[in-house]
Amino acid sequence: MPILIRAVAVYLVLLAVAVAVNFIATPLYHPGGDEPFRVWEVLNYFMAVGIVLTVAAGYVEKRSVSGEGTEYLRRYIRANTVFYASVAVLLLFFWNWFSNLSADNVADGQVWTVVDTLMPIVVGITGCRVWRCAGR
Repeated sequence: MPILIRAVAVYLVLLAVAVAVNFIATPLYHPGGDEPFRVWEVLNYFMAVGIVLTVAAGYVEKRSVSGEGTEYLRRYIRANTVFYASVAVLLLFFWNWFSNLSADNVADGQVWTVVDTLMPIVVGITGCRVWRCAGR
């Protein structure tokens, strides 16, 4: 089981790096205008899996610290912050992605900017935390 958990952790960290690098590099390679964002279209599927895994890992950690008492306040705050931040990113991501996949294609570019900024942070933190937890 620790090998599977570490594989999930590696997936999350690599996803965080890929999203961050592509977010920074998109203006360098994309011609602009109405041209489709082919790299993002593929990466979105990996991002969907990653944010669901992040919410699941955050929920497991949140549940594990809920009954530990006040001496673990720092861990409690950290677990809840990461969990609720990942839920917010999940909601924004899926709302905008489904809008993007619709026939009208009414996705909001500013929402993508927020998602692509927050996702590497939340997913990367969770990936590192999952890696450490697999060693226990």
